Amino acid sequence: MKISSEMRSVLVQLQNKEGRAIKKLVKLPANDLGNSLIDYYYKTDALETRQLIRIFLDMAGVVWLRKLLTNDTTAVVSSQTRFASLGDYLDLLAANDDVSGLLINA
Repeated sequence: MKISSEMRSVLVQLQNKEGRAIKKLVKLPANDLGNSLIDYYYKTDALETRQLIRIFLDMAGVVWLRKLLTNDTTAVVSSQTRFASLGDYLDLLAANDDVSGLLINA
């Protein structure tokens, strides 16, 4: 995962909202950060925090959004080996919209 300036801005918002818990995660390598944010997403009940994590992982790409929707924290070897088809992606969005509390419309 490559972290853009927009993604860094979302991380700053997360740090301001969550404090120490997120500050520790930000120091991790990018792929570890993504997996740690997925773990954090499912541990927190704070909807604003979950929304910011979803926005961050959405910016990281469909591979990371798919990992979030499936609660998959396995290592990303390459985007080619873990890439979902658009149909799979839309099915995951529809199936997880109500179940996980995922906020689709920011």
